[in-house]
Amino acid sequence: MKNSNITILTVGGAFTAYCIGAGFASGQETLQFFGAFGGMYPFILPVTCFILMFLFCYGTYRAGAAKHFSDPSMAYTYYCGPYLGKAVDWFCTLSIALCTLIMFAGSGATVNQYLGLPVYAGTIFMGVISVIIVCLGLEKVTDVLGCAGVIIIAIMFVVGIYNVTTSPVTIIQGQEHVLQYVQEGRIMQGAFMGIHEPFIAQLFLVGAYITLGVVFNVALGSRCHSQKEIVGSAFLSAAFFTLGVILVLATMLLNLDYIASIKAQVPMLAAIENSLPALALPFSIIILIGVFTTITGYLWAFGRRFAEDKTKKQRIIVIVVAIIGVTIASYIPLGQLVNAIYPVVGIAGVLLLIGIIYRMFTDKEGFHDDVAETFAPANTNTSTTDR
Repeated sequence: MKNSNITILTVGGAFTAYCIGAGFASGQETLQFFGAFGGMYPFILPVTCFILMFLFCYGTYRAGAAKHFSDPSMAYTYYCGPYLGKAVDWFCTLSIALCTLIMFAGSGATVNQYLGLPVYAGTIFMGVISVIIVCLGLEKVTDVLGCAGVIIIAIMFVVGIYNVTTSPVTIIQGQEHVLQYVQEGRIMQGAFMGIHEPFIAQLFLVGAYITLGVVFNVALGSRCHSQKEIVGSAFLSAAFFTLGVILVLATMLLNLDYIASIKAQVPMLAAIENSLPALALPFSIIILIGVFTTITGYLWAFGRRFAEDKTKKQRIIVIVVAIIGVTIASYIPLGQLVNAIYPVVGIAGVLLLIGIIYRMFTDKEGFHDDVAETFAPANTNTSTTDR
């Protein structure tokens, strides 16, 4: 019983730290896809998010525990078949490259918003440092700094609780002018292919999490050794993530007028500056560390897909991708990149989610408590970076 509870907590915590990284911490995706629709949507969308995340986590943990794939990327074929699975696999690889743009833009926006320096100063600095680290093959550095995700969660929890308990206005009052701010272009509203429908937009945002996290989740699922651990881990993963969404969303909606007044590209940082300014500097530093660990992981993974580690070919690929990423991220604002990229990346995730749900009902083998004994030992190396 005790070991099962530890496994559930460990898996739930690992999933949350993976998802709530630098991209989430900026607040852009939460504000656009949860908070920019007004009315009761900020209260309804977290509930639907929990349901989608639970289905995703349950399906991937179940597969990881039962199948013990020798290579977690085999999950693409398992969920989507040999041909579509191959296409989804490559799409996910390209999605990693696309998401480096968001990370570079996040570093530039943070430096610009807090220090007043040009956006390109932050993107170039982050580009140079990350390329050096990846080309030297110093993966252990990112492992050590991976604790940034945990610190981000802690700060968001403190700020969220503080704002909810001390704000002179309610969330309903705080978001009173949200649609006006959207019309004025002060904040952006999540959409998919120009469709500004909150549930569709959210589906493809969750799809982006699935695209970037399905391999990680399948590997994570190999730690589960019973049906109880699978269900418990899936529930806790979805609950922790949704709690993070609620705390970030509440913080930003309670400070929405200030965020809109400065057209903040890093709305969570703006909310902290307005409510708990003493935490603004450490939060800025933690965002940059989180961006660093994420970018190095993305660049390494993309380069490794086409060449062996630490080879000249891999280094050239990494340098080219970084140069393109820094150039684009220096000129296109973070909010626009989040608005454009995540829904596109989410296309593969939605296909995977359909495959995950289909497998949940059609895979007769499923999982039973002694199934682990019928497979080879799992590859439990889930070392990866935060989003």
